[in-house]
Amino acid sequence: MVRSARKRVRGRVGQAAPGPQRRAVEKPRRRMLLPALLFLACFGAYVGNGDFLYGSDQEGNMLFSVNLLKRHSFSLTLADAPSSFHWKLAEDGRAVAFDAALYEQGRLVPTAYAHYLATTAQPGVFVNTFGIGAALTGLPVYAVLDLFTDIEADRRWWWHGGALTASLLTAATALLIFLAARRFAAPLPALLVALAFGLGSCAWPVSSQALWQHPANSFFLTLGAFFLLASPERRRHGAFCGAALGMAVLCRPPSVLAALCVGLWLLWADRRRLPAYLAGGAPFAIVLLAYNAWWFGSPFEFGQTISSRAIALALTGSGDIWSGPLWESLPGLLVSPQRGLAFYSPVLLFGFAGMALAWRQARWRPLVPLQAAVLAMIVVAARWYDWWGGAAWGYRSIVDTAPLLALSMLPAMERVMAGRRVAALFGAALLWSVAVQFVGAWSYSQVGWMKQWQEHDDPDKASLWQWTRPQIVWHVAHFGPQRALKQAIMRDYAGKSGPILWLSVPP
Repeated sequence: MVRSARKRVRGRVGQAAPGPQRRAVEKPRRRMLLPALLFLACFGAYVGNGDFLYGSDQEGNMLFSVNLLKRHSFSLTLADAPSSFHWKLAEDGRAVAFDAALYEQGRLVPTAYAHYLATTAQPGVFVNTFGIGAALTGLPVYAVLDLFTDIEADRRWWWHGGALTASLLTAATALLIFLAARRFAAPLPALLVALAFGLGSCAWPVSSQALWQHPANSFFLTLGAFFLLASPERRRHGAFCGAALGMAVLCRPPSVLAALCVGLWLLWADRRRLPAYLAGGAPFAIVLLAYNAWWFGSPFEFGQTISSRAIALALTGSGDIWSGPLWESLPGLLVSPQRGLAFYSPVLLFGFAGMALAWRQARWRPLVPLQAAVLAMIVVAARWYDWWGGAAWGYRSIVDTAPLLALSMLPAMERVMAGRRVAALFGAALLWSVAVQFVGAWSYSQVGWMKQWQEHDDPDKASLWQWTRPQIVWHVAHFGPQRALKQAIMRDYAGKSGPILWLSVPP
């Protein structure tokens, strides 16, 4: 009886006062709860509308993800994807939309190709205008979907697969921002910074809704920032940082500016990590240069520059793709009512305040190369010939800077947390930013609001400085009809006839 009583007492004590080993297990679990909730909240917001954001810029990455999966190739010909070309009827020369039945009957004649296809040095062979990075990131999701459907023929899941990939990448980007911010800040300010990106930036209605270059590029830029800021004494983190930024360049070539800013920072401030950083990024640089040399005849030629020169020539009469006037484009991207970051995500303006504060204390100095990358990427985007980003929601051209701009907010968060007035201003900016992105995610399409500007020669650009019919206010006023229009267009895109990729040539 004595022994059994001792066992009962020992059991009760063990339950009431867990030992050090048990506490050590529970503490990491509690630490992971907040990041997990952040990821789930962002991912839930992104997929909550059940939408995908249609458009030809996305189609290139989606098509070549499936092409890699099914044909194991970075290239294709007309016979592999005839729905990516423009056609006319053989009997009367009348331009028609692609029709699978007419194509199989041999009644269609090709006239041109979609702009997401880039011509190569090999006649009749095309590659993705937007490179290989985003297509590679979509490959795992499409491989899983292909277990349940013939993804090369299922347009509904082809589109939703791209949106699912983008949502996962964008939610993971918000998670990485939080983890990187915890290197400097307590959980609450780190969470606010992550939410400023995840729900308060155009990453929600733009990057998370389709497989553009943006979601993959933002993810790898932030992954590079995470390894730059985490445990500087571990040199292997330098290699991981270089590899992540190298992959970002494969996704979107202007990200080379971020890689250069980080490299120069390490050369100046931490040369011990520089060799590992260069070694991590070198394989990706070699792949990119070799890819360009093989397909375009020059290591420094890109599919996007080839296609863009043709588009710029048609729009402006000049093939100069670096013709954006900074006096017009910089204010346009930052403060114009239709594209300005200040209107769509005023909470991110705290990132510019953080830049001004970063040099005052040594502990913020590791953020400097990321802040320099933000400024450099904005200037380069402003120099692009269509810097306004087409029929976009907000500042699509510079949305890739949003995660780095969110991290740049950290020096300013001390003042936000310390003063009621600043905290109220921050809270109001965050709430406005989230509300704007909600409206965009649920009602924005590439038609609708833009139709009212069709009387102009260049309707995308004509709307930029119009104060009487701002995009945000117009979409709030027409939320229901625009939501219905978006859903109708999605049904049309998902219901188009013919496979995406033709794995066998019709007789």
